[in-house]
Order: sequence, then C-alpha cells, then structure tokens
Amino acid sequence: MQVIIILGITTFFLFIGSIIFFLIAITKKKMPLFYLALLLSFVGVGTGLFAGYRFFYKSFVKISDSLKPRTGEEIYAALFDGNPNECTNVIEKQDQVVPKIDVAIYLHFLTCSEEIKRILAQHEYELTKLSTKDFRDADECGVGWFTPKSLGDSLLVYEYKKDELGNGQILYVSKEMDEVFCKDVWD
Repeated sequence: MQVIIILGITTFFLFIGSIIFFLIAITKKKMPLFYLALLLSFVGVGTGLFAGYRFFYKSFVKISDSLKPRTGEEIYAALFDGNPNECTNVIEKQDQVVPKIDVAIYLHFLTCSEEIKRILAQHEYELTKLSTKDFRDADECGVGWFTPKSLGDSLLVYEYKKDELGNGQILYVSKEMDEVFCKDVWD
C-alpha cells in the first residue's frame, strides 16, 4: 500500500510540475521548458497508470482471497474457538456463505472425548439422548452427507440456543464420544 501512496503522490507532483512548466514555457516562450513540461506529463501518466495497476491488482488479490471457501479446519476453529487438535479430523463441511440463504454451517468430524468436553465447556448445552430409530436426518436442507443417525442406535444431542430467533448450535455426538455432526445456525 505504501508503494501505491508514494506513486500517487509522485504522479500528483509530476502533473503539478508539468502545469507550472507549461505556464512558464507559454509566458516566456521557451521551447525547452515546453519539452520538459511534456516529458513530466508523460512520466506522470506512466506513474499514474502504474499506481492504478498496482491498486487494482492488490484489490483483486484481497477480494479473491476473501472469497475463497474456508477449509474444514478454519470452520472448526471459528466454531469452537481453537484449531482442531491432533485427535480431531474434519470429514465433511458446508459453510454458511450467505446468511438467510445458507441456513447453517454443517460439520462432520471425528475427535476424542477430551476435545468434546472442551467444546461443551464453552456454552451451556442442553443434553438429550435420542434413539436413531425414528430420527430424521437433515436431508431437507440439501446436505446429503449430514446423517447423524449413522452414529449408531442412539446418540447424544447437545443443543445451545444463542437467542430466541433460532440461532444456536446442535451437536449430534456418538455415545462413544468420538464422532460429531454439528449444525450451527447464525441468521
């Protein structure tokens, strides 16, 4: 960014200098000053174009970097306040790119019971034990791999409600405490 600012200031002073030399060349009728003013104008245009190129190139790189989809590890770190430890492996993910359109973040990961305890200590989760016999998966949201009933004949459901608007987090945890399906809603 410093280079762009310096180029912009240089361009400004080159154009001011060329205007001054043009005025002096016209009033004093000196051709060498006219040529100097013309040269300063061309150099000013060149530095201005280069500054514009640098500005748009850097802007494009920053915007394209910010639009890259997050990795499963980045989503995990954002949801659970920390990078996955060595016992955690993110298997599947679907990020919430646009709130209101993308209903939630979905995450499926393998982990250890110590990590689940760390996650559960972050909020006040309500625990429910469910049989997967009559459990419906989240297929209606278009996430075909989100199948908490694949965790066995029963599972532990930890639910944290952030507010009355339905925002919150649901963790579907295997009874062995080693596999989790997470749905995080932030609308």
